[in-house]
Amino acid sequence: MRMKASVITGKRHSELVELDIPSIGDEEVLIRVKACGVCASELHPWLEASGRRLFGHEPVGIVEAVGPRVTGFQEGDRVTGLIHQAFAQFTKADYRSIVRVPDGLDDLEALGEPLSCLMSGANRTPVSLGDDVALVGTGFMGLGFLQLMKLKGAGRIVAVDPREESLGHAMRFGAEEVCTPDNVKPEYKVTEWKHMEQGIPGVRVAVEASGTESGLQLAGNMAAVHGTLSVVGYHQGGMRSVNMELWNWKALSVINAHERRSAVHLRQMEAGLKLIAAGHFNMRDLITHEFRLDEVDQAYEAIRSKPPGFIKSVIRLD
Repeated sequence: MRMKASVITGKRHSELVELDIPSIGDEEVLIRVKACGVCASELHPWLEASGRRLFGHEPVGIVEAVGPRVTGFQEGDRVTGLIHQAFAQFTKADYRSIVRVPDGLDDLEALGEPLSCLMSGANRTPVSLGDDVALVGTGFMGLGFLQLMKLKGAGRIVAVDPREESLGHAMRFGAEEVCTPDNVKPEYKVTEWKHMEQGIPGVRVAVEASGTESGLQLAGNMAAVHGTLSVVGYHQGGMRSVNMELWNWKALSVINAHERRSAVHLRQMEAGLKLIAAGHFNMRDLITHEFRLDEVDQAYEAIRSKPPGFIKSVIRLD
């Protein structure tokens, strides 16, 4: 049996090819992919591709077949999870790496992997009731994190982004205040010793969700003395330089908000799906641009160029 798949074959170039449908092992399930999110973490490999690669790790699909030692899942179940090579009509996964999608959720609401990244990152970021939070970067991850910071009880959320349209998104998703990096209020930046003596507060929790060196440094500037800097952005393409002297004397707690333990991801994925089902988290409005399987390059380009209205792109196969 054959299937169609989108394979990166060179820099900024993918091809629609025919491949064998994956054969599954005793503890694996075969999944018919219905939709797959396009992750910014794959943008750099797409831009600088060498060799053939089949990407896609944010799918939702239907279980088509199960191995003889699979428990808890059956044919027809709609699932998401920690699944790879999903820019294809079919993919496979270990049954211990998937979760069932609640009834009533749209496929585009149930992209499990980015949801688990948001949930686990929010859990790693300490926010007490009423804390002021600065959010530097209001793309998909930033806007998702914004919602979760509100659920954790943030008092005031200040969103920072160079794009006016992104700031508009932030207001729509619940930010109390927005500004560009050049217009951050002086009281939100603690960058000199005299600021501490003058009582300039900064913000209790500064979240960096831009993936840029400038965003990382700005978030560090905004964090209060003995505050928390949470690094949510995915940093790739080179080293980062930061003002470690400043971070040092401010006694910052620096949190890496990324999670690498699969079991934690799956627990957070299930918890996030419950929040969506209960109406507490809006994933659907974060998905703004849909593409076909033969349009993967256009989906990556949308991440790079950010056309009007863009937050996140997805490949639909149904």
